[in-house]
Amino acid sequence: MLMVTERLPHFVDPVMGAASRKLSFKQMQNGTLIIGGALAAKLDFEREKTDINWHQLTESANTVLHFFPQLKDVRIVRAWAGIEGFMPDSIPVISASQTTKNAFHAFGFSAHGFQLSPVIGRIMSQLILDGRSELLIEPFNIDRFNK
Repeated sequence: MLMVTERLPHFVDPVMGAASRKLSFKQMQNGTLIIGGALAAKLDFEREKTDINWHQLTESANTVLHFFPQLKDVRIVRAWAGIEGFMPDSIPVISASQTTKNAFHAFGFSAHGFQLSPVIGRIMSQLILDGRSELLIEPFNIDRFNK
């Protein structure tokens, strides 16, 4: 589950977290804050519906206020919940497709997508343009599940 705030003047660049609390906090280019932190909604997979746990979101908002008390009057404009992509080995897939030409994979980041997105963008652009990455990505290949 995530919350999105109203737009604010820029004040933070990195994704923020807290070792002692569930917190993921990022300011987007448009000024909104994305607030989460391993908060799980109830999922009804067959109905493709999630039920947001407002109590957990309140706790998350209070965690943000503990670290950033200047945000006490900022409005939450929406909240949403989705499904995180986890692989059986908890390691993402980053590779060219083994079955489809000119298709590339980057998924299964097990709740680490925000943190890894800059380097994954670099890797994917190299795979698409050059057919290989300058970084060692073989352990992330989709074919590891066929071995």
